[in-house]
Amino acid sequence: MQNIKLSDMTFREIRQGNFIYADKTKYINDILQEGPNSCFFLSRPRRFGKTLLLNTIEELFKGDRELFRGLLIDQSGYKFERHPVLHFNMAYSEASSKDELITRIKNNLRLEASIEGVTFIADSYGEMLGELLKGLYEKHGATVVVLVDEYDAPLAENIMERDIAKGIRKVLHDFYRSLKVNIRYVRMAFVTGITRFAMTALDSGPNNFIDISLLPEFSGICGFTIKEMNELFGNRYDETLQVLIAESRIDQNADTEAMINKILKYYDGYNWLGTDHILNPYSLLNFFKSCKFDTYWPLSGQPSHLSALVRKHPLEFIQPKLEGYAPKETSKAELRRVKPIPVLFHSGYLTIEKPFYKDVLINNEIVKVEYYTFKIPNTEVAMGFEITLFLDAFDPDDDFFSEFSERLPVALLKKDSVEMANLLHDLLSAISFEQHEPTEKHYHAVLQSAIIAAGIEVLGQTSASQGKSDMAIFLPKKIRAVIEVKYCKTSKDDAVDTGQAEKDFTTALDTAVDQIRSKDYAAPFRAAGKKIMGIAIAVRGRDEVAVRFIEP
Repeated sequence: MQNIKLSDMTFREIRQGNFIYADKTKYINDILQEGPNSCFFLSRPRRFGKTLLLNTIEELFKGDRELFRGLLIDQSGYKFERHPVLHFNMAYSEASSKDELITRIKNNLRLEASIEGVTFIADSYGEMLGELLKGLYEKHGATVVVLVDEYDAPLAENIMERDIAKGIRKVLHDFYRSLKVNIRYVRMAFVTGITRFAMTALDSGPNNFIDISLLPEFSGICGFTIKEMNELFGNRYDETLQVLIAESRIDQNADTEAMINKILKYYDGYNWLGTDHILNPYSLLNFFKSCKFDTYWPLSGQPSHLSALVRKHPLEFIQPKLEGYAPKETSKAELRRVKPIPVLFHSGYLTIEKPFYKDVLINNEIVKVEYYTFKIPNTEVAMGFEITLFLDAFDPDDDFFSEFSERLPVALLKKDSVEMANLLHDLLSAISFEQHEPTEKHYHAVLQSAIIAAGIEVLGQTSASQGKSDMAIFLPKKIRAVIEVKYCKTSKDDAVDTGQAEKDFTTALDTAVDQIRSKDYAAPFRAAGKKIMGIAIAVRGRDEVAVRFIEP
């Protein structure tokens, strides 16, 4: 039985310590078939094994065949030729300005040069990289392998500062351009990152980097397939199941198949257009180490650029449109307008659900063009995604929201309109003034996000025969609640006639009640034999709320 260790380890440490390792060397061997002077790019979310993949490539080119005994590349006829390796991690080159990034790149180049005994004549980082590549080639008599991890870290850290970001992207462009100029000294270059923010710079780099991120044959290059999970963890299934049952973390009558299905529901579902879905490796390792279903990956942190963008465009990120994106729209995100889908997809909070084709008129000819739809990949992400985005977007007090999450389900089950109105009032009061927008869409989004973040399952825009309710919520004991939210523009503080203002507020609440009943929003759940309640909500101003529970 292989060991499980949760801290980051090198490929050598994993192999020599008999730790869990999914053999990805077939993918590396396939990449090498492209031949010399080839350059590759791979985008994957954080904690999916990009760093380990690059470290594996590094060890491969050091030529230590014993380290790869029994792996697929050892059986492929690969000759394990030695090549010098330059391995850069741009996460250690985070900079708050273009000049600071240049300084850090130069320091990295000088460090590598001092180790290899290469002397620089030039002072520009592009020329220094060229001199280092040439020096290593002449010293070792072999072309150089260039590995760059987290290439986008300097840019992502400054994504909200457009002028700084543009300067940093120019530096990255020039860095990779120097690879193109000196490509004759390069055996291969492999660049990884989370985003595609700087790929417009790489596109003019060496050989126009081959982007393998969405190539079906490389879909499993990071993460675990179901087959790999069974091979690596199958001998732990019985023991894990017994612990889960003993600690009441799974149904007492569950068998191995039921446990596996729950594991897949929690941690599977990522799709980079291969035939197999991919499980989150970080979460799977944590699950089998602790024998507990939890939101391991969302709680491990998130890209700083995502938090910054959510604060600036909260509604767009909380309720992104998931259908109808061409591949080029998901592969790049321009600095002038960073859109939610590429960011959430690259960050791992969304995955491709399926490709589809639609007819598009191009040059007076109907052409079938491929598009994607997206979805949240699994339960773990769904549970962590909403609360993370809600807290980032609206910044309520953590202690308050914890109490809100405890009291809200009780108020719903008791049909306590006063308590629920108070809770929603306090919620809206806790949101910073800058995050308020006087529209019904805004308050619908805020309330739906808050309910989901409180741990209650919500189905947005549920269809009935005569229309769509704002949302439906799933409560214990097979109880379903349909909710309609109305925004009253007449503020009692601004109104000349306070009596009319109160009347307008009551009318908004009555309208929500009438809409739930007249359009029979409860019909789909009534047909399924569920217990149903209706909840009408009216919001006025920034924080005034009225709630009415009804029998729909």
